[in-house]
Amino acid sequence: MKKIRAILENLDAVISGVSLTIVVCITLAGVVMRKVMGQPFAWLEEMQLFFFIWTIFFGGSVAFRTGGQVSIDLIANRLKPKARRVLDMFDYIATVLILLYLCKGGYDLMMSVSGKVTPYFKISYTFIDMAAPIGIVLMILQYTLMIVKEFKGSWKMSDDSAKKGDESL
Repeated sequence: MKKIRAILENLDAVISGVSLTIVVCITLAGVVMRKVMGQPFAWLEEMQLFFFIWTIFFGGSVAFRTGGQVSIDLIANRLKPKARRVLDMFDYIATVLILLYLCKGGYDLMMSVSGKVTPYFKISYTFIDMAAPIGIVLMILQYTLMIVKEFKGSWKMSDDSAKKGDESL
């Protein structure tokens, strides 16, 4: 049961990791086939596209969960805790609004290509492009969970500090 739960909690990392591994392996195989054997794979580009898109959007979810997204915190690190919380909340709201906008664009793209299929494997582009809205929703969820944990921790620390201050009076 614990293994199943761990897999489900890390499903985005599994999908992203497997997709990246496949991209690397098929690209390497494609280079060998093209340069050494002189017979390139006809299907290589469409599979690279498919797995690369899934790697990007599910990897983005992993980055949000682990706090691995790029940030410049030169100013934020110099702020007092209350000001830092305000900045973090502003950052959260702005990021979620941008992600929602991108999610709508990804959904619109996914719906607009419903009749289009890849040339070799005849995979619907809807299936390829659905990684964008799914991955973006996961990014929003991961970021929300991270912010909630961060704010709960900072509120708890503030409460503990206040109690210690009251005790010393």
